[in-house]
Amino acid sequence: MIRRFRLAAVLIATTAVALSGCDRPPEEDTAARPPAPAQNADQPLELTTDSGAPLESRRGEWRDALRALLAAPDADTLATADRRWRDLYDAFNRHYLTLAAQACAGDRRAPLQRLDAWPLYPAYVDALPAWPDSGIVNDPALELSAASLRRQQGATTDGEVALGFQPIRLLIAGAEGAPRQAKDLRAEGDEPAAALRERRRTYLKLAADQLQTDLNALHRDDGLSLTSLRCALETLDDRLAALQTHRQATAPEEGLYIPAVSVEILESTQPAAALAQLSADANGDARAALESGYPGFEAALDQAVEAESWAPIGEWLHAHGD
Repeated sequence: MIRRFRLAAVLIATTAVALSGCDRPPEEDTAARPPAPAQNADQPLELTTDSGAPLESRRGEWRDALRALLAAPDADTLATADRRWRDLYDAFNRHYLTLAAQACAGDRRAPLQRLDAWPLYPAYVDALPAWPDSGIVNDPALELSAASLRRQQGATTDGEVALGFQPIRLLIAGAEGAPRQAKDLRAEGDEPAAALRERRRTYLKLAADQLQTDLNALHRDDGLSLTSLRCALETLDDRLAALQTHRQATAPEEGLYIPAVSVEILESTQPAAALAQLSADANGDARAALESGYPGFEAALDQAVEAESWAPIGEWLHAHGD
């Protein structure tokens, strides 16, 4: 059994991820949009992303930083890895709507959910001062492999998060009040300290590999449809609602937790990135499809952009709920 912190609370966790956008077109351009053509739920569509922080380049920078950290853990490589994690998480969130649409189009919800599940029990991953022997890292009876970590994901409740962005950051940065030290990632010292550190290094490598695998699963162009676009909007709507519910859960000792830096990145990227992307000239066909299939979308989008709020889109989704 994994020695981990348990609470009676049950979490309804949602995941997330984000996408990028560009500037909102001028209002007169919006007014000049042509009438929406009749659309078919299966008609192929495109959802163009124009990001100032390309996801692929951020992935490469993160890989390089992690390799450097594991090769020579010190204050500099640890700080660089943390910075590259932030950059990648920012880009992931700016691309979230596109990734969600691909997940919906290809029935690949599991990778999307695994990439960024929160809030989580941090002591399920690694020790904290209040629980010094807790977590997957501290359970030598648990085999560390890609398959075993996938099994530990949500093993008994949603807060048991073993994979994705948030556990990786716990491994490289620690939690509020318990920052990671470079020596924690050095496979040296007397037993059992050396064995513990080696497990942490192994866990980090496995989790990072799974992160890349899950991003690869969504980095495709399967051809979107009205159904998958609507599904992506619902997925983002759920994620934003979860953020409002859990955004204050930044104290790791209280159980369910989301790092303050994750909240900061989430709030700085969403819903602005999604609204900008939906408003982009290149995505006129996607807007027309949504308007044709679910009337009122374009008015809701205009209201959301003007108010800088997701609420009108949420109301439109709920008005057209299945």
